[in-house]
Amino acid sequence: MLKRLDDLLEKALYYASGILLIIIATAVFYAVTMRYVFNEPPLWADEAPRAFFLWMTYLGIAVATKRGQNIRVTHFIDKVAAKPRMILETFMHILVLIMLATLVWFNMPILKLQAGGSMLSTGWSFVWLYAPVSVGSLLMLFYQSRLMIRTVMDYRAATGGGA
Repeated sequence: MLKRLDDLLEKALYYASGILLIIIATAVFYAVTMRYVFNEPPLWADEAPRAFFLWMTYLGIAVATKRGQNIRVTHFIDKVAAKPRMILETFMHILVLIMLATLVWFNMPILKLQAGGSMLSTGWSFVWLYAPVSVGSLLMLFYQSRLMIRTVMDYRAATGGGA
């Protein structure tokens, strides 16, 4: 049951990111066409694609984190013995978790501050520009924690359960 929910969440995030990419491309194409062909740029041409881009980026990063496809250099890590590698990788996971928690923590006051304002051209709340940081970071916190646990579990399985 939890595996299905996990897979469903991943698919939802993946397809939402893809749909947002299509929306961004369409909106930018439309805005550029209206500006340079008809000399009538839409008012929302700057704000809407920016908001969509932020959501697409943070949702897409969450999917990459879940799949373990986030960017990292493994050339030197792969050359380290099993136990030191597990310790090093766990330490790196902890650093990422601290960074993500810090992003969420310091973004909360920004969300509260921006809750009262709205974008001029779209009328959308500024929260829509700042919420992706917290939403994406929380998703990445969840997935990064799982990756850290998997690192330790893989080490234990490879060494026969010993620490």
